[in-house]
Amino acid sequence: MFNTGRAFLVIITLNIPSLVWAEEPASKSDGKIGMWPALGWKKASPSPFARVESPMVVVDGKMYLFGGFTDSLDASNQVDVYDLAKDVWTRKKDMPTRLTHLNPAIDGKTIWFAGGFKGKHPGPVTAEVWKYDIVADSWTAGPPLPDRRAGGGLAALDRKLHYFGGYKADRDTNSGDHWSLSLDGGKEWQREADLPDPRGHVSAVTLDGKIYALGGDHGHDITQIDVPSCHRFDPATKKWTEIASLPDGRSHFESSTIIHKGRILIIGGRCNSSKPPRNVVDDLLEYDPKANTWSIVGVMPEKVLAPAASIISDRIVVIGGGLNNPRPLTAATRIAPLPNSK
Repeated sequence: MFNTGRAFLVIITLNIPSLVWAEEPASKSDGKIGMWPALGWKKASPSPFARVESPMVVVDGKMYLFGGFTDSLDASNQVDVYDLAKDVWTRKKDMPTRLTHLNPAIDGKTIWFAGGFKGKHPGPVTAEVWKYDIVADSWTAGPPLPDRRAGGGLAALDRKLHYFGGYKADRDTNSGDHWSLSLDGGKEWQREADLPDPRGHVSAVTLDGKIYALGGDHGHDITQIDVPSCHRFDPATKKWTEIASLPDGRSHFESSTIIHKGRILIIGGRCNSSKPPRNVVDDLLEYDPKANTWSIVGVMPEKVLAPAASIISDRIVVIGGGLNNPRPLTAATRIAPLPNSK
């Protein structure tokens, strides 16, 4: 969490003639990479409330946003689904508990959540595990984590859930613990290889049969230092490997980390460890796993922390987020076509 977030989306086919928004600022590559052309950002129907750090998944071309912090830094349990093709929001059944600092993992039409902070900031850490059935619009408890954790990574791969990193029960101590749970009726979490460089607010994605743990921060309630650490877990060898670090320390991009055409795209986040500190950032950062390199490929029209984001039909969609670590929060839905898709 912040010292005291964001959300994106995917698309099927988009045609919303009334959208109007100023073009993004001129791109600044700082000589680091080849930039995309200026992206024509526009606004669509906003989120039902201004939110930050809202877990998000995309299913069947629709974006599911789960809770997040409100402007009072109280955790919401409201579930909203955005249909970008129709530019319409729909309310679903609320989460059983008001939680933040938890990340989703999807298994077919079931979405899993593990751990988190409960209620209004600063809330207690929990070991609760929940799964949401998209078709039935229902919630069921799953096997709890072996210990209380918040802000860790969660990923589903090879019929297993993997939870790693995060904050321990004191809300500040970083954990490197890594556990897995069988998705075929598993009742207890099993020990796996520890995450190198224990950290919280770590982003987790899967690509080409491996799990990536990207960025995050050291500490939470007392002092937070964003780190550039990146690692990849291979379930075949059961080992973590260090990969190219982020250009600088970065966190608060868990729900704005996207897999697209064999690469990883990060949108926005926080960078409080650069010199000078950049704090909330506006760039689009891309990882090429073949070259093992990071490149800044574009910019948002404004700096945004912990939104939610995805890509559908060659459109980038960004929803919510914090504009200044984190307040004020925004409910904006931002859309831009990818280069060569206009």
